[in-house]
Amino acid sequence: MELVDRTPQEMAGEFLANGAPSLWPDLPHLDGMSPDRITALPSLPYGDPAFSGRLLREQTDTTTTDSSRPPDLVERQLAWLRAALPTWRAGQVHHPLCGPGNYATALHDHGMTSYVGIDAGPAVVDHARRRFAGQDDVRFLLGDALDPALSPPDNAYDTLLLTYDAANFFAPHTLRPFLRALVERLRGGGTVVLDLRLAEDGIRGFDEGRQVHRRRHGSVFRDGPHLLLSEGFVAAGGALLGHRIIAVGEGTEPREPEVFHSVLHVPTAEQLAGHLRSAGLEVSVIGRPFADSSDPNLARHLVAAHRPTPTPHSPPWRQS
Repeated sequence: MELVDRTPQEMAGEFLANGAPSLWPDLPHLDGMSPDRITALPSLPYGDPAFSGRLLREQTDTTTTDSSRPPDLVERQLAWLRAALPTWRAGQVHHPLCGPGNYATALHDHGMTSYVGIDAGPAVVDHARRRFAGQDDVRFLLGDALDPALSPPDNAYDTLLLTYDAANFFAPHTLRPFLRALVERLRGGGTVVLDLRLAEDGIRGFDEGRQVHRRRHGSVFRDGPHLLLSEGFVAAGGALLGHRIIAVGEGTEPREPEVFHSVLHVPTAEQLAGHLRSAGLEVSVIGRPFADSSDPNLARHLVAAHRPTPTPHSPPWRQS
């Protein structure tokens, strides 16, 4: 039977029973895919204007944690950080992969004096610029966080933020030089804050196997009514977690599939500490601000590290 002749119910049933390659033979099976092949899968198209617009809609939806941290949870994270590091003040903030500006708002209550965010999404950056219009101490730049042309001068800021899994987007061989380059711009005594998944957080949210969702009013992956066929995967002993998401139009929408991959590189706490040390940082605190939550999107750690100054050595990092 041709794909175009199948009802949504038939497609969903075939997918759940036999996987995406039974519908689209050109798609490889995820089971047994090598870590190198998984790492080489194309990332989500954050810089695409249409995708960015749909992503912004989800990032500004305060009822979901799928693509962002709603303002109340940002406040809760920062309050947890202040309790763990009472002397920390945000100061001048650099925030690659910043999203729509929720952290820029919350950081004003934590000693922020200026803020520069970078994001690849044109709709996201445009929204953030409008949101903070007239506030000269808050700026948003459009571009790739890895672009050295967007980096601030050396010793230019006090706090580096990598939030909502941003550090998980980078394979270790990319994360280490990225961190080193950013730390060169961090003042002595400055703080790096990472909101990310560690191996100790487990695989919640990625172990659900195949799922089918009907989106009657569009989603981050496609406009109009469509099916989302999702396959979660765990590879390399949990060091790689991800989803393959296939969006297929319904009704009068085209039936051609759009395929997306979301892959996270998940270190252990000790491996992350090694990455940070290699960048010239010392871990100050590590813990789970949302340890009491059942939301798999909040199964994350918050890690703070500092760039040492010539002053006496700071205490070793502690588990919170």
